[in-house]
Amino acid sequence: MKQKWDAKWPKCVEMSAYLSESFSDLRFASGNRVFLPFMKHLENWCDPCTVVNAVDKTDLIDIDGHRLTDVSGSYGVNVCGYDRYKQFITEGWELTKNVGCVLGPVHPLLMENIMILKEISKKEEVSFHMSGTEAVMCAVRLVRFNTNKPLIVMFGGAYHGWWDGVQAMAGNERTPQDVLTLKDMYPGSLDVIRLRASEIAAIVINPLQAFHPNAPPPSDLVLASNTRSVSESSLAYKKWLGKLRKLCDELGIVLIFDEVYTGFRLAPGGAQEYFDVTADMVVYGKTTGGGIPNGIVCGPKKLMSRGDEKKPLRVAYVIGTFSAHPLLLGAMNRFLNWVKTPEARAEYDRLRSDVAQWVAETNTTLEKEFGSAPLALGAYSSVWTMLYKRPGRYHWMLQYYLKDEGVNLSWVGTGRLSFSLDFTREDLN
Repeated sequence: MKQKWDAKWPKCVEMSAYLSESFSDLRFASGNRVFLPFMKHLENWCDPCTVVNAVDKTDLIDIDGHRLTDVSGSYGVNVCGYDRYKQFITEGWELTKNVGCVLGPVHPLLMENIMILKEISKKEEVSFHMSGTEAVMCAVRLVRFNTNKPLIVMFGGAYHGWWDGVQAMAGNERTPQDVLTLKDMYPGSLDVIRLRASEIAAIVINPLQAFHPNAPPPSDLVLASNTRSVSESSLAYKKWLGKLRKLCDELGIVLIFDEVYTGFRLAPGGAQEYFDVTADMVVYGKTTGGGIPNGIVCGPKKLMSRGDEKKPLRVAYVIGTFSAHPLLLGAMNRFLNWVKTPEARAEYDRLRSDVAQWVAETNTTLEKEFGSAPLALGAYSSVWTMLYKRPGRYHWMLQYYLKDEGVNLSWVGTGRLSFSLDFTREDLN
């Protein structure tokens, strides 16, 4: 396979060799693709780096001229389909090109964007940032400032960005002392929250955990054998969120939904709409920028305040240079105006139905083909994963064979994949 790849993707391989020495981001991601004991053995094997210079609907076109069907989701950004993002960015540039990169003075589109975000989030105020991680940092800092409580509650396995203040797991050498990490969907966690309510500023939820409660995002990095599993239904998680909402109301604790990934992926109204549970604060990112980097926090005035009326020198200094950049506002405006249309909602409903049917039919086909299938699929709206049904040390290799067949995956391999709204039933088949 290595000889085939070197001949098929010479330009990608050459560029990857340079980047591996000079681009630490890619080196980190590339070094975390496979189960740990095999990493050293793969350093000089097939290089999965893809260098893209064009997209066409669901396909990436690399610099060697090959097409790969993309199911990576671009880390969750690609909800609508790449062609639509190109349209959002082009139209956004036309709307804002006359001001270039003016910052400080605001663009007229800012007001319209805020109005739409308030309508979707059902919150009073909006704050703009440059990434999902930065927006989570803002939400956590503001809720501590405005409640005068030190602790944040998170649940096992949940990812809230790379900031070490919310990473109570592998990948952070500094243990956060102001975070309580509790067991998801577990009655005992509610008891802990009641006991320490006077210290708890907020409970932070990543609604992606409905798919894999108490486990980190699925990744081939930790695929030791047939150890991956997912939840069969989101109904139980909806009931759990309802209990948390009731408890927060009872105890005066803020409920935050970290919707950086799920916002505008599960539904046009995000997880609040999907689960019919209202959060006090909502954090958005990824696709919300219409293809441009962004982070957004929405919440009530009492939680979004950065000053103390009684103590003028007490300030939460939360701000950023490029927040509300004109080009971001333009692309975001095109996305937000699109996502609230009846046509957009119909596309969400259609894809959710198509994916569910495709997963069921694929699993049935696998069972018929193998008798006892070695592989099954699981899906949560348009997010899906591959589940290995038999023990094995080499399941992580499937990502390489899929690349060989023309399927592009992200660095987590077969763990988390996403379909965009431009995938038709024919594409899935």
